[in-house]
Amino acid sequence: MNFPQRKLQRLTNYDYSQNGYYFITIGTHNRIYIFGKISEGILLINDFGEIAKSELMQIPKHFPFVSLDNYVIMPNHVHVLVAIEKCFENYGIAERSRPFPTVSTIIGLYKSGVSNKIHKLNPEIVIWQKSFHDHIIRNEIDYQNIWKYISTNPQKWMEDQFYKE
Repeated sequence: MNFPQRKLQRLTNYDYSQNGYYFITIGTHNRIYIFGKISEGILLINDFGEIAKSELMQIPKHFPFVSLDNYVIMPNHVHVLVAIEKCFENYGIAERSRPFPTVSTIIGLYKSGVSNKIHKLNPEIVIWQKSFHDHIIRNEIDYQNIWKYISTNPQKWMEDQFYKE
């Protein structure tokens, strides 16, 4: 029997724990508006959006070698520009012997944290779609374009293919 092949979510043979910049998009389940709304190009996040933002700010506390260069919480998705910059001088011998978490581990922890907190307020809601989209930043022009895309995303909301009133 021939089953359809699932599209691979990540780049084959790429080490997603290595230093670099990663553009991540995490969508909500069925693209439902969970985190707020956009009004006249202004992002108005609700309590669930505040949880999503707060949990995002926890990532560098859990992973000291990870920073968030830019992000936006949208009504039905989150964009974040993640930087992994491991500086081995800051880690002891035992620390270097353990593998560093991958982008998938970092995003999985984030999604879990958001889900746990939102489920305390509304246990019935399904928050996330499976997996997430990633793009490995390869050069300065790519970085600048993605930075701008994230920053201007709320103003372009009406042009979004999944926008609905």
